[in-house]
Order: sequence, then structure tokens, then C-alpha cells
Amino acid sequence: MPLHRRRILAALLTVGALITGTAASSPATADPPRRTVDTFVQREGTTLTLQGEPFRFAGTNLYWLGLDENVRGTDHPTYFRINDALKTARIMNATVVRSHTLGTSLGCAPCIQPGPGEFNNDAFAPIDYAIARARAYGLRLIVPLTDQWDYYHGGYPTMAKWLGLKDPEHFYTDPRAKAAYKEYSRQVLNHRNPYTGLRYKDDPTVMSWELGNELNGMTRAWVDEVGAYLGKLAPRQLISAGRQQGVDTAALTSPEVDIVDVHYYPSSALTMAADAARVTGRGKVYLAGEHGSDSLTAADALTLADNPNVTGVLSWSLFGHADGHGYVQHDDGFTLHYPGDTAAMRTDVLANAALAKMIGGQRRLPALPVTPPLITSITKQSGINEIAWRGTAGAHTYRVQRSVRGAHGPWTTLTTTPVGDNDTPWLDPTTPQTQASYRVSALDRAGRTSPHLRPWAPVRARMPRWTRSRTGHACQRTATVCNAHPMATAFASHPAPAPRHTQHGRWNAPRRSPHGSPPAQTGPYRPLRSPRTERPGSK
Repeated sequence: MPLHRRRILAALLTVGALITGTAASSPATADPPRRTVDTFVQREGTTLTLQGEPFRFAGTNLYWLGLDENVRGTDHPTYFRINDALKTARIMNATVVRSHTLGTSLGCAPCIQPGPGEFNNDAFAPIDYAIARARAYGLRLIVPLTDQWDYYHGGYPTMAKWLGLKDPEHFYTDPRAKAAYKEYSRQVLNHRNPYTGLRYKDDPTVMSWELGNELNGMTRAWVDEVGAYLGKLAPRQLISAGRQQGVDTAALTSPEVDIVDVHYYPSSALTMAADAARVTGRGKVYLAGEHGSDSLTAADALTLADNPNVTGVLSWSLFGHADGHGYVQHDDGFTLHYPGDTAAMRTDVLANAALAKMIGGQRRLPALPVTPPLITSITKQSGINEIAWRGTAGAHTYRVQRSVRGAHGPWTTLTTTPVGDNDTPWLDPTTPQTQASYRVSALDRAGRTSPHLRPWAPVRARMPRWTRSRTGHACQRTATVCNAHPMATAFASHPAPAPRHTQHGRWNAPRRSPHGSPPAQTGPYRPLRSPRTERPGSK
């Protein structure tokens, strides 16, 4: 291995120099004459290019961006969660994100297609926002249009059930099933995003439409037919396809497929290299669309980065901050939180971010806006103030300060040892008997308040006002610390910007909703399956 590559990896893993710029922001660079975000990723034989330059990448899966299971039931994620997760992916050097529910959403009330022949335009609201935020952050998207597995977001078994097919695999041969898939895809690709003004099929942010997630039963005839249909519908975007394990023969041989997607549990650089050689040997682009995030080693990162046959590698899977406090929890054994809950997870985060840094090289990417920490509640427990705050993408730790003279200070630092997202709610062991104000600052890896991680400016005690966003989420209009009285409780979701030609609803009285109040802890989603018979990293 070249010495300079080993030195790069050593620096990334030892001093944590995996962040592009500061912990939450990368410096803006001058765009070339044609903005990168307006340029489509193109295929040239076995490689991808962007503005004439090779485009290789590592990133992650954020499967829930359009429809979320990690809430009370199945519902749309809040705008804060979408925004925070996309920024966290960028902070980990990702340039591509794969997300099932930006395109696969069938069989439930908040789905794009709740039932046969029904389409729900409101379901596009979080998808519109996610695509617009990804575009703003310089991220590209891979979007599957159906799924092998009948999970909470539906898949081809959902369509097969609607059509009364005795065998779900008849989805690939039944003319009605193929027509239903095409109509669903047409509805998705032709949707116009009010934030960008672009139809999905015309947005370079969507790098590739994937025929479906882990479609094990694809036939060559089906891949040719639906691939040609999508290619005609969206000629400037790429088509990808793959199965659960191994290289899919139909995807490999079809002239309609640009990218062959293969999944790995556990992650294996040697197996990836062998599959990549096979895929590129047949003139296709190779993608490791999912790999177990907990099994990528530093040696794997070097091997994959130095292998020109490997175009992309996407981990399974990243979760950001929860709306109320801490992180979104998901118990499938492959969850990543930044910077990491445990020593093992911190090592996994570093390895995946190092791979993305090495394989992606230097890119012109927009600077990331910063969302400082927001105190979401202060309650009194047995006479002790308990403070909860919503975290900041890119922060490593936090500093908690208190003032007993009002919201303008002076401030006393209470956390002599900085605390992390898993330490909230945090108890103030020296709770005064008088009224108190609190503020929380995000700190970088060195424990410093970065210029890009400023403390949230506090204001006088008041309860927040609320508005209803276009998806019904409760939002606070002004981003402030609402906490001065020890017993005060407040919460706010990060509001989405108003889309073009659309305004937010009128102000309403405070109204608690599953989105507007800190969500109760619910059990992790555990799909019913026999061990290791389906993809072990799935939702």
C-alpha cells in the first residue's frame, strides 16, 4: 500500500481529522462556472463522472427519510430529524445517501400509495424537504422504488397482495403488476418538488433510481422492461439494481442497468473486491449499497479506497439526533450515531468516515449551516432541575451553564467535564432555590466552542408559540431557549422553510402532537424473520 495513503489513514483515525472543516461546517468554495448541484452524475463504462471528473464515494443509508418507523407507529419524520441526519452524513464525509422511503411508500395511511389506485400527495412533503436539503448540502441520492420485504413502508409484496396474486413472485411476470409498478414509478418521478421547482426526474440530486431494494427474484425480461421504462422517463438519471446477496445476473447482463448493487453482512473488503471485478468485467458500475457498519476495519478502508473497481460503498445505517433529546435508537446491531455511543461505535464511525474521505477525495461542497443545541425541557425531580436538550450535528460534547440573575447572565459553567448526547436529560446537582436560567453550548472534539458552534442566545422566560407546518408537525417560530423558570417546559421541532408559492398555516394555540412533543421511548422495530434468512441489517 502506498506510504502516503497509510499516513492519511493514520491521521484520520488517530487525531480524528475526518471532518471537512470544523465539527459542524465546511468552508464554502467557489463553484465552477456550472454549479455542481445542477450537474447530473454520468456513467462512462464502469465508472461514474461528475463534471468530467471521476466520481467515487462512500456514504450511508438513511432508509427512513420519507417515512419513519422510529416514532409512535408509522409516520413522517420531523424536518429537524431529516435535516440533522443529512448534515451528520455530510460531517462523516458522505457524498451519497441511499434512502428506501424516498421512493418506496405503499400500504399505509401516510404512504404515497395507501391502497390500490390511491395516491396521497401529502406523503411527498418530507420527501420534498429531504431532497431539497440533500441538494443544498451537495449530497446525491439513490432511491429504491420498491422492496423485496414487506416492511412498514411496503414493497412489491404489497402490490402482489392488492392484485390477488397467489405467489408474490408473479409480480415479475403478471402484466397488471408490471403496469402497477410503472404507474407508481411515474407518480413518484413526475412529482414536482415545491422547494426546488423541479420534478424528481429532472433533479440531479437523485443520482440513481434503484429498481427495488434486494429484489431476489428479478428476471432479465422484467429488468429490461421496467429499466427501459424508467430510463425513458428519466433519461438523465441512472438506473441501479441488485439482490440481497451476491451479484444479480439479471442486473449484470441487462443493458438497461448502469449500477449493480451488492450488499454485505458482515462487511468484507475481499468479497467486495471479487464482486467489483466481476461487475466491472461485464462493463457495469459496481456499488456496495449496504455493508454492516460494525465490521469495516481500517485495513478494509485502505483496500477499498485503492480499488478502482469500487465506485461506491454505503454503510448500514446512520441515525441522527432525536427531536427531544439524545439520539434516535434503532436496535438492529448496525446503528451508527456520531461521534459514537461507545468506544466500539466511535471506532466504526472513524473507519467509515475515513473511507469516505479517502475514496471521495477533494470535493467542492457547500458550507453546512449550524443548528445549535435547543433546550427542550426543564423539569424538577425531587427538588433537582433536570435539563434536556436537542443535539447539534457535528458536536462532540456540550457545556451546560446557569444564571441566577436572568437570561443575560453572568453564567456559571456547571459541567466541569463536558457531557454528551447520551447524558441528557442532565441533572443540576447544585440546583438553587431561586429562579434560574440555563443555556447549552456545543463543543468540538477538543472541547472548544467553535465559531461555528456558538451557544444558543437565551431570552427571558416564556412559553413558545406554535404553528402547524405543511406536514402537520408542531413547530416553534423563533429558535430560542425557553427555560428560565425551573418548572418551565418547552419543545420545538425545527421548522421547514416555506416551499415556493406556499406559506405556513396560521398560528394556533399550543397543541401537543406526536411530532410536537418529545416522543416517548418506544421499543425498537424488529421485523419478523428467521435469523440470517433475510438481510440482517434491514429495518
